Amino acid sequence: MIGERDLRLADGRVLRVLEAGTAAGKPAVIYFHSTPQSRLVHQPWLDALLAAGIGLVSWDRPGYGGSAALPGRRVADVVADAVAVADAAGLARFAVWGVGGGGPHALACAAMLADRVLAAAVVEPVAPFDAAGLDWFAGMAAGNVEEFTAALAGRERLHAALARAAGLLAAADPERAVELFGARLPVLSEPQIPAFLLACIWEGLTAGPEGWVEDDLALMAPWGVDVASARVPVALWHGQQNWPTPLSHARWLADAIPGAELRLLADEGALSVIFGHVSEVIDWLGVHLHGDS
Repeated sequence: MIGERDLRLADGRVLRVLEAGTAAGKPAVIYFHSTPQSRLVHQPWLDALLAAGIGLVSWDRPGYGGSAALPGRRVADVVADAVAVADAAGLARFAVWGVGGGGPHALACAAMLADRVLAAAVVEPVAPFDAAGLDWFAGMAAGNVEEFTAALAGRERLHAALARAAGLLAAADPERAVELFGARLPVLSEPQIPAFLLACIWEGLTAGPEGWVEDDLALMAPWGVDVASARVPVALWHGQQNWPTPLSHARWLADAIPGAELRLLADEGALSVIFGHVSEVIDWLGVHLHGDS
């Protein structure tokens, strides 16, 4: 039911791909992982998707895990990879689901693949750095400000900073994963969640911080796509407590994308939306997928 493979692309690169419950003609979602993570998907999410009759495809973005790097990649460059992955999985049409740093990539597919993407769900949405009228850093967590300021300073400074961060994550004690990700978040009282997060990050950083570096550089550069041109159903989930990415990003995207739904969760923080409300995301995806199946 769940399998992995290395997909060789026309340009010679290899992508490490995970597939679960996919078949030609069956509803499916392409998942875009957060930064800095990997193709791995939390098992309860997979179980819920399969129970809802939805298959899933996920892969390591270039430079992460088992996928070859693509220096200088833009957010829009993910679209060609998504087409190759979907074709290999036999998916004519599909939904997209992005979390955190995967959100811009999901939105790029929604905007550029109108003939294939049925709907886009984004959790912890991030707006383009050049978004008109948006004070991009206002209200952002200090650690994120430091990281993205390094990205604006160029590859060398960013790589040095993220190499140090990756080293600290590699040395993290799994027994103390709850402390690492913030024990104050109630959802993390479930020990399997922080353990999964750490394993997912370790997998993504097995070859070093290159994927993380390229994600950040792509995020801060022009994306190569106008997300406001998306005409498929789009839903955005955002918490209002203890959030690394400001609420203003989600509001900007909701205003910019015609018909986009903004689902605000007043009492939720960074990870509690991602892990505590996944059933809502899957239900929403199911409505749009099964309606076209």
